[in-house]
Amino acid sequence: MYKGCINMLKKRKKNGFTLVELLAVIVILAVVILIAVTAVIPRMNNAKKKALVDEALMYLKAAKESIVFDADQSPSCINVSNLNEKYIKKSSDSYTGVVKNEYINGELSQTINLTNGNLYIVGTDNLTSSDVKSTIPKGFAASCADYNPILAENADTNTLAYKLLMSEGGSTLDDNLSAINQRTSTVNFNAIETDASKSGLYKAEDDDGASFYYRGVVNNNWVEFGGFYWRVLRINGDGSIRLFYSGTANSTHTGIDATIKNDKNGSTSRFSVFKEYYTSVKDISGLTSDDISIKYTNGVFGHTYPGYMYNPKKTLMSFQTFEPDNSNKLNVFTLYTGINNTKNDYYFFKNFDMNTDCFTGSDTDDSGSCVLKCRSLGDDCTASNWNTLATTEGNYSTTAAGVYPASNPTNYIYTSPYKYTCWGNGTPVTKNNSDGTTSVYISCTIVSEIVGTIKNQPTQARIRVHGLFAPDYKTATEDIYDSNIKTQLEYWYENNIYNRKDSENSNANYLENYIADEIFCNDRDTEDDYPFPANGNHFMYNSYNRIVNLKKPTLKCTNINRDGYTIVSDTNSIVSSKGAGNNHSKYPIGTITVDEVVLSGGKYNTANTSSYIYINFPFFTLTPYNFYAANLNSSPWYITATGSINGTPTTSSIYIRPVINLKASVLYDSGSGIEADPYKVKLSS
Repeated sequence: MYKGCINMLKKRKKNGFTLVELLAVIVILAVVILIAVTAVIPRMNNAKKKALVDEALMYLKAAKESIVFDADQSPSCINVSNLNEKYIKKSSDSYTGVVKNEYINGELSQTINLTNGNLYIVGTDNLTSSDVKSTIPKGFAASCADYNPILAENADTNTLAYKLLMSEGGSTLDDNLSAINQRTSTVNFNAIETDASKSGLYKAEDDDGASFYYRGVVNNNWVEFGGFYWRVLRINGDGSIRLFYSGTANSTHTGIDATIKNDKNGSTSRFSVFKEYYTSVKDISGLTSDDISIKYTNGVFGHTYPGYMYNPKKTLMSFQTFEPDNSNKLNVFTLYTGINNTKNDYYFFKNFDMNTDCFTGSDTDDSGSCVLKCRSLGDDCTASNWNTLATTEGNYSTTAAGVYPASNPTNYIYTSPYKYTCWGNGTPVTKNNSDGTTSVYISCTIVSEIVGTIKNQPTQARIRVHGLFAPDYKTATEDIYDSNIKTQLEYWYENNIYNRKDSENSNANYLENYIADEIFCNDRDTEDDYPFPANGNHFMYNSYNRIVNLKKPTLKCTNINRDGYTIVSDTNSIVSSKGAGNNHSKYPIGTITVDEVVLSGGKYNTANTSSYIYINFPFFTLTPYNFYAANLNSSPWYITATGSINGTPTTSSIYIRPVINLKASVLYDSGSGIEADPYKVKLSS
């Protein structure tokens, strides 16, 4: 037919075409084009689909490699753009999407969302061209900030997580998501949230994807589970639900009733912040003032280390090791402000040798101390009011090298030979000798060497510190032993969740069947960007700048492999291990982070009694705050009795509120979510 058409065209080239012939040619050409379209274009489309499948499989493989080789890569949800060039040899900027990684019964399961802008694919490593769609699938995520399995096309609409989203008031899921996104776009972390009209679910990215968190004046996020009342903190990025303890079912759910009890001794569980939790010390040995803000060691004053777990290994160390000459001015030395000016019997010693007068115990305990020894009181040591000693002529110099500022000094060089003290820490032991002299001994963890006095400040002194510290930051952040707070939380879980059955459920399922293993972030990163005071008083953790200055709370854990606490793989718990994180917890329990408190509507140093987490009682967070050298105290963030976020506890009577996570698959059973009618859950219909 085609050849005949050509011959006819040649024949008629000279004589012209009739109308019938012209129409015949057009029809023949249309048939030819139709054949080409039906044969070629589908092949082209199939080739495009196959290319997208090949790219998806390549990204899945690259994501698996990144989990193994990249400690900074979040293993749960990975943006494909983060894999380009490093794990994908070419820069595939034309593709967007995510790879979701999760462990099911110890086996890695991957799901990919990928698009080239025209075609879309969602699936596992068993992908074929039939999985490629020309329209956006429901719940498709172009980035981890948008990914959550409860939004997927085949998501179960009977889950509690789905119920929480639908409780926002819109008639459809899309309506509620749109309202949440709009609310999130106007969030103000520079103020507490007390406006009920702005309260509800907001959106933020965590290590698993898009998380939906409650903020403000909320009363529709109550859950009754295991005989206890909880508040929903957020829907995690993997669809699981994070619950915050609020007491037993028959309690008031406020004050001390919203904290856990220590069944070991029957009293309310708490821990001493100064002895049993976080401690951080800046290592500024041999450094200049220009180096002082960027080099650290985290250590102890004979107690513990900075973390939910800690390593008791320590060494003898001093800081600063240099002398206050013109290049190392007096103001770079620690300013100690905890001096009691009315105390007349501080003991000050002439002699001290750290290498002979201190002992470290062993690498497996945190015992150890230093001893100040005085053969003859009045000669080798003296008892005095500090202000008297500091202001006596001849005990200070206003002209020696290192006074600060040089033009009009207020920080004077201390020149008295009585320069070593424990500042009242430790009990003095005196002995009357046969020759009429009195010997004095004092044992304390940290010895202060006085290097400077402060003009008209009788409660302050510049000091050099000698004592027991972690040898380096890496050693200090190794997880060897549990802190007291971790011990108490896991003890509570063991007695109230582990191996207990749900009396509310007719199937009598073990409570652990409801529980998911999720990351509890004990963010021990130190703050490199925060400008420390020149005197080195505050040694801050990463959270300080984030919460106080930047006003940018986060649900992502900077160092998941070290600080993201998840359960050990060989635990007795029947909860499946998440796979991500450090796998150092016995049970899947933790407590709230300071970032979650800010997201809930709190603010640093600002009272807030409107937040749904407020209980009129102080409680700890999981997040380290700082080491305050002026008082030789260390602090985690905590929430005061007025709902303020604070980092410097004035009392050790601060309590614990557990946090657990329900599986994404847990179903809604009944309830409206208010305190009088909390949500109840079940495992199957």
